Amino acid sequence: MNRVRAALSALRKLVWPLLLIGAAGVVAYLRLVAPVAVRVARVERGAVVEEAFGRGTVESDREAAVGFDMTGRISEVLVDEGQRVTLGQELARLETTQSEADLRLARTGVAAARATLSRLAADEERARTLLSAAERDSRRAQELFDAGALPAQQRDDAADKLRVARADLDRLLAQRGEATRSIEVASSGAEQREVTVLRAMLLAPFDGLVTRRLREPGDTVSIGSTILRIVDTSQVYVRASIDETVLPRLAEDQPASILFPGATTTGAGKVTRIAWEADRQTHEIFVDIKPDKLDRRIAVGQRADVRIELARRPDVLRVPIAMVHRDAEGPYVFVDRSGRIAVARPRLGASGKEHVEITDGLAEGDTVLGSPDPGGVLTAGRRWKAP
Repeated sequence: MNRVRAALSALRKLVWPLLLIGAAGVVAYLRLVAPVAVRVARVERGAVVEEAFGRGTVESDREAAVGFDMTGRISEVLVDEGQRVTLGQELARLETTQSEADLRLARTGVAAARATLSRLAADEERARTLLSAAERDSRRAQELFDAGALPAQQRDDAADKLRVARADLDRLLAQRGEATRSIEVASSGAEQREVTVLRAMLLAPFDGLVTRRLREPGDTVSIGSTILRIVDTSQVYVRASIDETVLPRLAEDQPASILFPGATTTGAGKVTRIAWEADRQTHEIFVDIKPDKLDRRIAVGQRADVRIELARRPDVLRVPIAMVHRDAEGPYVFVDRSGRIAVARPRLGASGKEHVEITDGLAEGDTVLGSPDPGGVLTAGRRWKAP
């Protein structure tokens, strides 16, 4: 009986060490022997596109802050934010009660001056008729005086009447000239009042979209105050900041892709302008990219990411760029060698957003392996398995 108890006691003392040894064996198997799950890719042929990435904002070639060129109180704002307007459309107006009253008074002055001119024209016609009669009487009286049939007094009376008729005509001609000048002055004043009334109307400078409404009816504005902001949405572009190191490879008309916030797909565009001056703090170059077309609503000032195609290498060996690692010796990838993980150091060429070119060290169809964890690395020599 004592022997049995001793044996059981000894067995109990061995249980925990055996369990620890077994657990250690399992861990060692899992860490050193069991196949490790990996991501699998193939060395394949395809295109590798080198791109320059930049982040920018949506701008417009035509953008205007419109306002009145005179001081006054706004009576109406006829458009609102988000509304499209056309060239010459009335957008807002100032109170014009006094200006319209001045215009009516000026027009009344023009009408009165024209009526005066018409009356003077009739008087001039009468004066010319009287002058013609006085000239005939004076000639007749002179002839009769020369023949001795008329006394000198009657000849002198006829000459006096002629001088008076001429003086009356000269006076009327002077009054007519003054009336003509009065019409010109009154018309000029009326035109100025008309211009003032027209200046009280704010018109759209081009076809566009109202993006901001900054003033309301009742506000008093001065010269230069902005009432509305208008943008020509047909001429929008993205102004992106690109690292200065790619400047020698940038060129106008290069294809580009644009990704707007919230979009799931990119849109096509092209480079239209490259700045001649870099930002002195960030050392970035401003590059303008114009979309080929817009399939969604955008807002001037919103963010957008762009990728400019710098070079394209078609039909080259490539692997996913996420499979490439780097250490002190340079780039390397994990590959399959007879079912086990091995390290290969290929020579790389062009690098794109998703793929990198392989110029040497790997063959088409080779299996490239990667850790299922982002940024993780594998252990050379271990067996592997696809997930």
